[in-house]
Amino acid sequence: MEGDKESDLKQRIVSEGLRLFLHKGFRNTTINDIINAAGVSKGAFYWHFQSKNELLETIIKEFEEAFLDKAIDAVTRTRGSFLRKFKYYHKYITEFALHHKELCMGFMTVSAELAGNETDLENKIRRVYEKHRDFLKGLVTMGRKEQVLKKDLDTDMSAHVIMAINHGMLLEWYMNQNTIDAKLLAKTYREIILSGMLDEPEKINS
Repeated sequence: MEGDKESDLKQRIVSEGLRLFLHKGFRNTTINDIINAAGVSKGAFYWHFQSKNELLETIIKEFEEAFLDKAIDAVTRTRGSFLRKFKYYHKYITEFALHHKELCMGFMTVSAELAGNETDLENKIRRVYEKHRDFLKGLVTMGRKEQVLKKDLDTDMSAHVIMAINHGMLLEWYMNQNTIDAKLLAKTYREIILSGMLDEPEKINS
């Protein structure tokens, strides 16, 4: 029981830290901001985390395990063609973002804030992005082997572009979530990507 309380306390610190990093930025958020938002003592914070950096490392790990690792596992276990797997990948990531918007937007926001600062935190974030990109490269390679993708499609660049559109789509939805049709946005985004990749775009709905 005591362990459950400690786990709940730690998760509350993580959740409030994530929320503050999203709304104030990582650099502008202080440990006092976090303990006040979480309603915990400074001692409780330092019992679970040695620093604000360690808290962010926990958030990075949570994003990697809850989102990326599970997405990769789910798509890998999905049987069928490139098109079937890509559609499932798209469905999985859009539904995850819908139900975990602060985790997705918080990770993306902190990634942008720390990009180029050449710290250990940036390196940890880059490793997650590289893992995601490598997975996408594997999907594109599968599509090329099946000869359903354009012959001159660059595998590495395709993975970069898919990730870039993922980020832009997430930001567009987050900024307009009260006025935009999320399902239509996701469907349109998927069709635009596939129509640019498929050798015969009319096969999108096959």
